[in-house]
Amino acid sequence: MPMTDFRNELKKSLHTASDTVRDKVKDINTAETKEHLQNIAEKVKDKFAETSGKATKQMKEFFQKKDYTGGKNGQDHFALSVRNALKIIYYLMAADGEIFHGEEEKFDAIGKELDPNFEQVKADIISECKISLELMASKESYIAALRSGIDSAIIHSHGTDEAIITPKLLVWDLLTVAYSDESYNQAEQDLINYVVEKCNVDQAIYLEMQSSILTVLDLEKELVWIKTTNRPYLTIEAHVNEINERKKTIMDSVMALISL
Repeated sequence: MPMTDFRNELKKSLHTASDTVRDKVKDINTAETKEHLQNIAEKVKDKFAETSGKATKQMKEFFQKKDYTGGKNGQDHFALSVRNALKIIYYLMAADGEIFHGEEEKFDAIGKELDPNFEQVKADIISECKISLELMASKESYIAALRSGIDSAIIHSHGTDEAIITPKLLVWDLLTVAYSDESYNQAEQDLINYVVEKCNVDQAIYLEMQSSILTVLDLEKELVWIKTTNRPYLTIEAHVNEINERKKTIMDSVMALISL
């Protein structure tokens, strides 16, 4: 399928996924308390982390089996080592000067999916990142130090035998981390844009990834909300199945998009 047609189909599926669910639940009327909404938010974050974590694992297995070295158009002209990819993710987490619990959980989940020895190397990766930031921040601005760390990670990935993470997969993981605490701030956005530029990831693909994540989060909210209503069990079950099917469609589209 031509790239343009694929993008149009992906956009169509994303809009259909969210619009259909909204139509299904618009007649549900519930009086939810602040505490109840907070509980829903926590469940959404947990479900989103689970969904995106599975996607990372599936994509990694795909690239390993296919000996993937780049997209059809040659845009992914190199891959990154797991260690350096995790460093870039850590720099993103540190972008706003504070690492949140949700981000750390997502970092751990991605690390375990990508590296079976993650627990043994995690401390070293974080230590190297912190030392690098301290050294560079003494000479330049904090954001420049973060960018220098990213540059170093990209450069040191060239020619390595363990390079199995493509730029598009890295960008997807960065987005899942950025949205894991529901606080995708400007500093994080700027850094991801920087990675997109440095790794030659197509801007249209990047925007479609963002759209996919936002739609999945929207569907997760609908899913948790529906389960809290007093609608008949069979009615709720039908809505839940519909939402899960829409989520699967979106994640399958994301995997196809990254593998192009």
